[in-house]
Amino acid sequence: MRKPRTAAGRSARPRRPLDSVRQPEILAAAVDLIREEGLWSVRVSDVAKRAGTSPGTVIYYFGTKNQLLEQAVGDADAEFYARLWPELETIDSAIDQIVRVIVRSSTIEWVLWMDHWTYARRHPDMVTTERVFHGRWCTTIADVIRHGQTRGEFKAVDAERVAARLGALTDGLAIRMVLEEEFARKDYVDLTLEAIAAELGCELQALRDAAAPLMRESEAGVLK
Repeated sequence: MRKPRTAAGRSARPRRPLDSVRQPEILAAAVDLIREEGLWSVRVSDVAKRAGTSPGTVIYYFGTKNQLLEQAVGDADAEFYARLWPELETIDSAIDQIVRVIVRSSTIEWVLWMDHWTYARRHPDMVTTERVFHGRWCTTIADVIRHGQTRGEFKAVDAERVAARLGALTDGLAIRMVLEEEFARKDYVDLTLEAIAAELGCELQALRDAAAPLMRESEAGVLK
């Protein structure tokens, strides 16, 4: 499995070395506010107040509001893969791997990603970061597909193109999951598994069987 890449956004000026105590507090405050208010509404002064510091301190460490928001969302993205990739390394079955990827993705902070998509359209300095996020997601799926092909679990397909389609599907289903109360995580997972079975030529029931215990763990708070 490939290692995470660092998002390369443009910098108005170099960021200062981050204090090991203040950094997580400021970033956690930023993530909480983005989740509550949306990227468009969050101000540096709001983050500073929530973190118990001054706006000047936030700017000193992060440079600009966009750099702060970029790192806050980027850290949430990196945390997802920091948990997921080591788990995949311990799993031989590609069926189990792809199911793990999809079930885990159903639990992430899709609200942050959705806000970042729309915000990046108006703030070009954040577009590169968005491309890194999307590329990392599709690369993870493609790597699992290729692993399954070497094991004979998946049919011969263009892994990159299938990953792009599955990535677009999960993005669209996530929007429904966030915005529609009647569209639950189980719907996101099952519809994605249906697409995987059709794309990769594996048995849908095998995918569902592998997903069932993970969904139960997730609902119990064991799988995060």
